[in-house]
Amino acid sequence: MELTKKINKFVEIMWLVIAILSTLAVFVFRFIDGEFNKYYILLVPFTWGIFLVRRGLRIRLNKASSPKDPQK
Repeated sequence: MELTKKINKFVEIMWLVIAILSTLAVFVFRFIDGEFNKYYILLVPFTWGIFLVRRGLRIRLNKASSPKDPQK
């Protein structure tokens, strides 16, 4: 189970980096280069969405795998 937690954490960080890089790339393409394809803007919410879904799954998995307190 510990390996699964490590993998989920790694994948979450990977998608965070991808989301940040895609956001920066869209800004660079739009404002610095001046050329902009309207489909580039779709990349940003998709990558942030995947990151947020992965984060939610990691949190839910951590809650499900944590030991229950028998006194409650």
